[in-house]
Amino acid sequence: MSSAISTRRLTPEDWQLFRRVRLAALEEAPYAFGSTYEGEVDAPQSRWRQGLETRTRFIAEIDGVVAGTVSGGDGDSSGAAAMTGMWVDPRFRRQGVGDVLVKTVMDWARSAGYREMFLWVTDANTDAERLYQRNGFVRTGAAQDVRPGHLEYEMSRTI
Repeated sequence: MSSAISTRRLTPEDWQLFRRVRLAALEEAPYAFGSTYEGEVDAPQSRWRQGLETRTRFIAEIDGVVAGTVSGGDGDSSGAAAMTGMWVDPRFRRQGVGDVLVKTVMDWARSAGYREMFLWVTDANTDAERLYQRNGFVRTGAAQDVRPGHLEYEMSRTI
């Protein structure tokens, strides 16, 4: 029997935990993000704290172990939120963690008054795209280079 998945919102005081989880995500899944481990590993404490002030960030835990993370914040258009920084630790994939994180950030966005949510998913991250589709997201038709030779696709849904 699997353990319950719990989520919690991070605060600036959680900067060391945020740093650890973010760096683990960048190291484990470099194909999934526009930024890199090398570009963030030496960032000062102030930048990590700022990242927790400018975006709403959540972690999912199973038995006290961080299983994943997701962030939400203002999107590019009025009334739209952006989902960013989604990652599930490989040890916890296919156990519902991604769905819980998507629901958590969607609930946050809805309670904050957003009407729509956007995200970008890299062309190499087909598992994540399936997760987003399962949760009602569809491609908008917009695409952009995330790094040379790789695209990311915009997806959205109403909330």
